[in-house]
Amino acid sequence: MTPRTTAPSRVALVTDSTADLTPAEWAELKVSVVGLTLEVGGTLFSDPGTVRRPDLPVLDPATLVRRMEEGAAPRTSQAVPGDFRQAYAEALEAGAERVLCFPVASHLSGTFASAVTAAEEFRDRVEVVDTRTLSVGLGAAVRQARVWLDRGSDPGEVARRLTGFGGRVFLRFVPGSLRWLVAGGRLSRVAGAAAGLLNVHPVIRAEAGKVEAAARIRGFHAALRELARSFPEGLEATVLHAGNLEGARTLTGELALRNVRVRATREITAVLLVHAGPGTVGLVGVPPLEPA
Repeated sequence: MTPRTTAPSRVALVTDSTADLTPAEWAELKVSVVGLTLEVGGTLFSDPGTVRRPDLPVLDPATLVRRMEEGAAPRTSQAVPGDFRQAYAEALEAGAERVLCFPVASHLSGTFASAVTAAEEFRDRVEVVDTRTLSVGLGAAVRQARVWLDRGSDPGEVARRLTGFGGRVFLRFVPGSLRWLVAGGRLSRVAGAAAGLLNVHPVIRAEAGKVEAAARIRGFHAALRELARSFPEGLEATVLHAGNLEGARTLTGELALRNVRVRATREITAVLLVHAGPGTVGLVGVPPLEPA
């Protein structure tokens, strides 16, 4: 079932920088991107590539990996209502009749609440959609919205159909080190130390509104094999990594053994890197695009 179609409407799309979209994809999808920020060594940086933070310096993922490996302890900050307010206002002033906003999942960041707070000023002209996903999953929801809207689908129906889109997304990763999960409070120091001694690597699942360990595997490569083994049929695969191209290639090879073709390999965005840590390798599966 696809959203019913009506006369085409002028609908603008807004998302945030956790969606793992490139500047070329912003242009293709006609989407405005609100940037989150990160603080490293007392300096505030913009999530790389975003267009909402022109007043801040940019820290690319490769440099951030090096800084973290050297001992830096970066912190992330959510986008504030003013960032979204500006994006909504610019879209409407440019001629859009409606705005659909797709922020990072509400259970993962206060960024979602900021988007909702800003939308209240525009009443029914702006709608915020909780896809309950992030990264490539969030980017896939934005892409699906653009396909449906460009073919005349009703924006309210598009929003309804994409609410909870994360329930259809496979998103798992294997940290290169448990240090960053401990630092972020996702794992206790005692559990982290014990797992490190045993060379245990958790497979972290970030799906359907939950972030939890899906499995605990001895050995990093064995954990990557578990990622490939658990990948479901019918989804399109993207491999993610944080400064670990060798690990990404290993995972791609494991997927090939199971006849899974990888559509793309990407470095994770800087904001996500802060939580996952250098060396992380991840796997995302999203549903194929549905025509209107």
